[in-house]
Amino acid sequence: MRSIYKSLRYGENLSRILEKLSFYKGEKGSKPIILIHSVSVGEVLASRKFVEEIQRRFKHHQILITCTTQTGSATIKRLYGNSVFHQYMPFDLKICISRFIKIWQPEITFILETEIWPNLINLLNKQQRKVFLVNGRMSEKSFKRYKFILPILDNIFSKLNFTICQGIQDKKRFIELGIDEDRIKKDYSFKFDSISLSNEKKEFKDNNKKKKLIICASTHEPEEKILLQAFELLNNENIILVIAPRHPERFSKIFKEIKKSGINPSLFSKNELKIDYSKKINLIDEIGHLENLFSLADIAFIGGSLIPRGGQNFLEAVKFSLPISSGKSFYNFQEIAEDLIALEILEVANSAEEIKDIWKKQLSSTTDRIVEKTELYLKERQGASSRAFEYLPL
Repeated sequence: MRSIYKSLRYGENLSRILEKLSFYKGEKGSKPIILIHSVSVGEVLASRKFVEEIQRRFKHHQILITCTTQTGSATIKRLYGNSVFHQYMPFDLKICISRFIKIWQPEITFILETEIWPNLINLLNKQQRKVFLVNGRMSEKSFKRYKFILPILDNIFSKLNFTICQGIQDKKRFIELGIDEDRIKKDYSFKFDSISLSNEKKEFKDNNKKKKLIICASTHEPEEKILLQAFELLNNENIILVIAPRHPERFSKIFKEIKKSGINPSLFSKNELKIDYSKKINLIDEIGHLENLFSLADIAFIGGSLIPRGGQNFLEAVKFSLPISSGKSFYNFQEIAEDLIALEILEVANSAEEIKDIWKKQLSSTTDRIVEKTELYLKERQGASSRAFEYLPL
């Protein structure tokens, strides 16, 4: 009900909302279907190379990509247009999933990252349709939850035909949850394949600008308040704070809060989608521009980490060789974060004062060594999207 309420509140078409109850009225071809469930924007973006590989290898199939969020849906449409079918994944209720499978009859299903849908997996398994978990993650928090409810999940993990996970700890947790050791493989995250390396790391950067940019990406409530405090403590007129919230529905509220603090921020949408260097704070009130913003930045803060949300993707900032800061909650990207800390690319903090100290140090550091480190780090970890097909019993 919460999902339907949010869809109605933010103006989603009724036919799209009904897809979540498995009432689908869109197109459907005659070719056999390969289903890819990508949940939200992060999984959609990370799976681009994987989807391209499926399109290349399975020319006689049609791809259906599902997700659960409006932003994920918009991203699927932007990336693939009419080259794939798309609808929302219905709620994981037996009646909805049964109808969904009857409509699409997927020959092969790929579930990305952490979305364990018990009824979907059970029904696919009963119909002897192959279902794989790829690019899998299993945080300590999720593991404890699944472990607690495992008795009522009908041994769901053992019904996956094969699992490819991102980390050593992920693999151990999946095995403890019931996946056979012979049916799981560890590789790097697909997110490394979604990073297109460029020889010119700062291709959008205005090298003549006198002011430095701190981009705070994918922030959640109440992180903006803490970051504003850190910025005020920094007290440097030559630095601009750029805030890009994770959720579009929060733009207006954050804008009002910044104004209440006595600062008049620049709205990205009102400045021709450009950074306003005359304002101390820029609020990014449109999605889809993070890559260009990272290319302009001098340092980055990655949100969802000062609160127990597990953090957001670090790799877009790594692509542009940025020194990174975050809070201490990054369990969604545990191994990547630990790698970046060891390489002295990422520093973690827990308060506005600590963040200010990190920013001050990072803004005065040289970039040559970090460029070398980030390029090597990314190149060594690419290729998992293609290697997946070496492991999967298709």
